[in-house]
Amino acid sequence: MVSYPPLENLERLAIDAALSCQWEKALEYNKEIKKTEPENVECLNRLAKAYFELGKYLQAKKIYQEVLKLDPYNLIAQKNLKKAGAFKKNAGAKNIPIQVAISPSLFLEEPGITKLVSLIKVAEPQRLLTLSAGSLVNLIPKNRGISVTDGNNLYLGVLPDDTAHHLLKLIKGGNKYQALIKSVKPNGLTLLVRETFRSKKFKNQPSFLDNAKILIYSSHNIPLDPDSLPLENDDSLTSEELNQ
Repeated sequence: MVSYPPLENLERLAIDAALSCQWEKALEYNKEIKKTEPENVECLNRLAKAYFELGKYLQAKKIYQEVLKLDPYNLIAQKNLKKAGAFKKNAGAKNIPIQVAISPSLFLEEPGITKLVSLIKVAEPQRLLTLSAGSLVNLIPKNRGISVTDGNNLYLGVLPDDTAHHLLKLIKGGNKYQALIKSVKPNGLTLLVRETFRSKKFKNQPSFLDNAKILIYSSHNIPLDPDSLPLENDDSLTSEELNQ
């Protein structure tokens, strides 16, 4: 018989397993928690998430329905029940969405380093509903724009023209970028694009200068303290939302 750690440690293991995309372990740990706390909504959401990422959509749907019986206004279950319901049968391994281990730090927005971008010309809802927040996606530079594909190299959408033209210039100059999914809707997809390498050519030039979260340069090109700027509402995912 397998011996498990105390409940609080088991919850930490379940969250860590989800963050590292070890879905079989996440499934195991959350099942064990459910034995002791069958009405633990957070555990049930994590359990359903693990089922979904393993391609077991019918089981995921059933667990999300359990959550909504306990908490009818649970937004996580409401949103993901629609996603799980888009699949009629459990999928084989080849249809399971590809994910890699991620860190919550990747969701942090940094002035000049990151930018939230809503894609245009997005793929059909059926494809978007297979995606999850936190999944890395591919930025594919073209002659006149940048396309975005998932881990299976399937088309998801394109960057808006102004953002794409700006990034193309920086990429051609040697900069490198990473993009992950910040939020998914049936008809929309928002990415967090992050600068991962800055070439010597652009060593003093931030990749992104936003009106809200920015480095503002004075006439002497000296960055002002971002803490002195007005704050805006931050819709970044919490680590709890990421795990669910």
